[in-house]
Amino acid sequence: MFVIASLFGSFEQSMESARLWIHSLLFFIFIIASLYVLDTLVISNRLTTHYQNIQLKKQPQLPLRFRSDGTFKILQVADMHYGNGMVTRCRDVLESEFNYCSDLNTTHFLRKMIHIERPDLIVFTGDNIFGSSATDAAESLFEVFAPAIESGIPWAAVLGNHDQESTMNREELMSFISLMDYSVSQVFPMDPMEQQPMTNIDGFGNYNLEVRGAPGSYLSNSSILNLYFLDSGDRAIVDGVRTYNWIRESQLSWLRGLSKRFQVLL
Repeated sequence: MFVIASLFGSFEQSMESARLWIHSLLFFIFIIASLYVLDTLVISNRLTTHYQNIQLKKQPQLPLRFRSDGTFKILQVADMHYGNGMVTRCRDVLESEFNYCSDLNTTHFLRKMIHIERPDLIVFTGDNIFGSSATDAAESLFEVFAPAIESGIPWAAVLGNHDQESTMNREELMSFISLMDYSVSQVFPMDPMEQQPMTNIDGFGNYNLEVRGAPGSYLSNSSILNLYFLDSGDRAIVDGVRTYNWIRESQLSWLRGLSKRFQVLL
């Protein structure tokens, strides 16, 4: 009887151990399944960038060239002072026009000018956004350059003294602009020998664009027009007086050197 009782007790202990082991295994499986569902339905959807949503920059048609009739048309756009679209009212207009005039008037005018002129290059020469009126610099920049992007025409931009007064500094602004569709803007000029950005020059948005001869001409592979873009800065303090910034010697040195290089090539 003692032997039988001992065997029965050992059997019960084994069964209890087995039940505990099974319960632990089931609990472990439940935890793993819960984590999998949580990751699949919640976390991954928020963290994963789906490949179909990734958009690459639409590249401009390069190189820039003269037309076969020997012309190259540039549409210059300056001081748009864009704020927040339709909620930003125009300044210096008649009181009767105030409620009906906003940033959208500027957008409409630019879109119309591009349609009429069909330029070879669109150039924005500063104060693209009015930083103190733009609550989101990126959103305002999208609105500013939308007509140029819609046209598919290459476009370039530099900064004025008001662009950085919103939510981006000047380097961030030029980096953002350089990555937009059909933009030929650059943050830094390229070293012609090393083919690396020259980051030791004052400012952001110093670069040059080469315009080649008409297709089929003997100058089709030569740069016959160079457009130089310089960052004139924003604000500066001189002898305790708040004033505007200026073009620095490092920028002029780069410009002179590059200009001499092209003169030698000619």
